[in-house]
Amino acid sequence: MSQVIAALPGLPPVPPPALDPYLDAASRCFARFGLGHTSVQDVAKEMGVNRTTVYRQVGTVEQIALLLCARDVNRVLTSLPARLTGALGPEEVVDLVATVIDEAIAHPVLAKMLADERETIGVLFASEIPALLRSTAEIITPLVALTLSSSQIATRDPSVLAEWLVRIACSLVVAPPPTPLRPFLAELLLPALTP
Repeated sequence: MSQVIAALPGLPPVPPPALDPYLDAASRCFARFGLGHTSVQDVAKEMGVNRTTVYRQVGTVEQIALLLCARDVNRVLTSLPARLTGALGPEEVVDLVATVIDEAIAHPVLAKMLADERETIGVLFASEIPALLRSTAEIITPLVALTLSSSQIATRDPSVLAEWLVRIACSLVVAPPPTPLRPFLAELLLPALTP
């Protein structure tokens, strides 16, 4: 599953590790100033390099944001197989979904956007997110199918379940529930996943 999101619509291929210092600096700037208030000059200053160097390596602020998203989404998706150790029952699936949601909400750039730049999230939902959701669901479908192969999870269509899990997770990142996350997820997921 390495480089799993190379083909996701709206995102560039996963950037090489050599670009991590640029993306890390940009991430700090985005978290501090917000995506809409960060310039390439800010990223260059954060790194202690010339802005031309940043342009040559990672491009404009929009290109940097897409590279950062590609890298960080890829990190989450490639970590999933390692998190699926042992037999997974319904409770473990709920816990995994909740953990991924908690990690997304804690991401400093996304946290800043959720707090101060919700209009940017709205634009993304209208343009890029539908294709990104479908593609992410396609990527995790084999993992869901593997999980369903145990007798601890109800027999479901793996692609439909993957799509639902991705959509649930995404909506709860953008609009957290009014009650604690794990019990909120468990209320409907446990009956749906229990054989």
